[in-house]
Amino acid sequence: MPKLVSERIKKLREEIAEISEANRTHMHRRDTGAAADQERRLQRLQEILDELMTLTDWKKP
Repeated sequence: MPKLVSERIKKLREEIAEISEANRTHMHRRDTGAAADQERRLQRLQEILDELMTLTDWKKP
């Protein structure tokens, strides 16, 4: 795997960990801001998933 790709994957994994921690921290908040934050985190997770799929497409035959 090219070094730039592996570095990007590492950064995306770190971002996923940060988002997961934010979800755990704010899981029990019931205000409207918490719902909006949750939606933004879910959207970012989908963006990360899409990018990871693109980065790893080189493995497919």
